[in-house]
Amino acid sequence: MSALIVFSMTVSSLLLLPLMMQPLSLGLVIMISTLLMCFISAMTLSSWYGYILFLIYVGGLLVMFAYVAALSPNVLFGKGTPMLFFIFTILPASAMFYSLPLIDMSFISYMNTFSETKFLKIYGIEMVAPQMISILIGLALILLINLIVVVKICYYQQASLRPFSS
Repeated sequence: MSALIVFSMTVSSLLLLPLMMQPLSLGLVIMISTLLMCFISAMTLSSWYGYILFLIYVGGLLVMFAYVAALSPNVLFGKGTPMLFFIFTILPASAMFYSLPLIDMSFISYMNTFSETKFLKIYGIEMVAPQMISILIGLALILLINLIVVVKICYYQQASLRPFSS
């Protein structure tokens, strides 16, 4: 139940990404969504996976936003509409994900035996097991949305990273 609440908060924070215009606020939203997704991974799989995943994301974010913040123009912060959007989307998202499980139910018959689950934990392949595909898809969606939003921020005509006109 708590994993579903954290998952709905993650989805709501991901819905905030297109509303961010400044690299600083975008980095904060990406950092919060990464922290929440790693928290889900730590609750469902192992705390070790969540910790390592968080370190990888933080390292990538530091490099990426150092370049983006240095090259983007100084834009003033606007009103608090993204925060209102976050508050109004967390309630329907939590209601929607409350009825959906994080683990695929088609593979639940394979998880009945303790030996298989123990085998997955011992060899560290629990993260890429077929029943955990929803977490991997969530992590891939975070990376895809991050890529799209960074390209959107860097595609201003007057910015430092403006496209070449031939």
